[in-house]
Amino acid sequence: TKAGTVTATRSGDGAISASSSDANVAAVSVNGTTITITGKNSGTATITVKCAEGTNHTAPANKTVSVTVKAANPTLADNDPSTIKEAAQSGQAANLWSAGDKVPIAVNGKVGSLSINGTYYAFILGFNHNSSIEGGNSIHFQFGKNASGTDIAFVDSEYGSSAAFRMNTSNTNSGGWEGSYMRKTICPAFLAALPAAWQNVIVACTKYSDNRGGGSDNASYVTATQDKIWLLAEFEVFGTRYWANSAEKNYQKQYDYYKNGNSRVKYKHNATGTACYWWLRSVDATGSSAFGLVYTG
Repeated sequence: TKAGTVTATRSGDGAISASSSDANVAAVSVNGTTITITGKNSGTATITVKCAEGTNHTAPANKTVSVTVKAANPTLADNDPSTIKEAAQSGQAANLWSAGDKVPIAVNGKVGSLSINGTYYAFILGFNHNSSIEGGNSIHFQFGKNASGTDIAFVDSEYGSSAAFRMNTSNTNSGGWEGSYMRKTICPAFLAALPAAWQNVIVACTKYSDNRGGGSDNASYVTATQDKIWLLAEFEVFGTRYWANSAEKNYQKQYDYYKNGNSRVKYKHNATGTACYWWLRSVDATGSSAFGLVYTG
């Protein structure tokens, strides 16, 4: 909460006043016997409450209130991971930031056949997204953007072949998202490439997907997984079902970032003048070999 009140009680009618040891941290105002303390910036302060001499009473001793303020910076990039998480869990994040705001994260590790070592940006997809199913008081991010704001996807040296950041090691969607090589191998490797401070604040999210595959549009194939790192689903990006299991959309919502009309086109992280495909976790329910992806257009 950004503000709190303290009520002073005293004998007589002596005027109440209050002061802050650091008004840049906590400001204070008085209305009658109600003292309102408003947080301004992170830090600590002491509020001193005084009661003046009244008509029939001498002034009593002062009272003090210790205040600790933890405030998030309105510029997302100027906050550390724990502050961002606390803002999300407090329910205040949407009052501070907007979908599309980005934060730099140093990514360093081997993900599949690609060694990544650089600073890239995760951007906000939405706040409390699909909270009744996926959990509330959250911020969902996507990688990524570069420093100039270009939308990027990570590509390896095998891009354009069946081996490039592949969903499975053979040309199949059997096992769906849950059983995929992407989910079991690539996504955990990417999580491990993030700084420890980020790994420590990322909370697993409930995601529904076709977790069977095999080319049958069967509603019972759509089940839940718990994921810290995941690919987006077709409906989460497009807000429309094209090729995915038709039951997926019953458990999903389009992310605000894409609902707001932002481009879905991504560019190679290592050649930002070239658009690239990027994978979706939704299987192509019309066949047994493919997962969905977003094309270069």
